[in-house]
Amino acid sequence: MKLADRVNNLGTETAFVVASQAAAYAAAGNRVFPFHLGDLNLPTPPNIIEAAYRAMKDGRTGYTPNGGLPQLRELLAEDFNRTRGTSFVSDNVAVQPGGKPVISKFLLTLMNPGDEVLYPNPGFPIYESQIEFHGGIAVPYGTIPGDGNFTFDLEGLESAITDRTKILIINDLHNPTSAECRPEDRRKLAELAVKY
Repeated sequence: MKLADRVNNLGTETAFVVASQAAAYAAAGNRVFPFHLGDLNLPTPPNIIEAAYRAMKDGRTGYTPNGGLPQLRELLAEDFNRTRGTSFVSDNVAVQPGGKPVISKFLLTLMNPGDEVLYPNPGFPIYESQIEFHGGIAVPYGTIPGDGNFTFDLEGLESAITDRTKILIINDLHNPTSAECRPEDRRKLAELAVKY
């Protein structure tokens, strides 16, 4: 069977190769700091295990609404508003099964072939992969050291904007540098969005 030509644009899945190499290195007795995959190395909290068990025991094992459970969406909106000073409602929240399908749906909804998408680099390699897979042009922007941590390079980001820029992806807190979008950076990003 001949695959679609766009499969040739699907790249940056090298994290799994690195994961295999890191596992072998760790198995040989070496210390490894696993920054290659987003899989947590923390145990699931007991309250989550108990809630999942109760839900299954109560027969809640079918499909959830497409956007997620309404009560969960409401709690997530409240948490985001409390921690970010925003005014989201539950209709602004969608709970999805992982990052890759969300990124793909988002790009398919907003991006046309040839559109430029600014994405953080270093960062989640799937941004670049999905942008190119769907026919977009991936344009990286970086982070810079500051205040004992990393922060977004807003000057570099603005210089990367062209008349073909359609989307700006912001990852906050940013992997792998844990760069945080400070309140003043959020204001500048909002100003850039209005300006362009």
